[in-house]
Amino acid sequence: MELSFITLREKPAMKNAAADWFHSKWGVPKEAYLTCMDSYLKGETEPSRMYIHR
Repeated sequence: MELSFITLREKPAMKNAAADWFHSKWGVPKEAYLTCMDSYLKGETEPSRMYIHR
């Protein structure tokens, strides 16, 4: 099975599902992930990219 990764900017509609997944794995509040992801999607945090395995 080949793994492929995409950036959150390629599929911004996956933001909530991704935040749910990260929250379920590490227990960090979902809102913290959403805040970070929103900053990334707005181009405010370019060095820290968000990738999603699909």
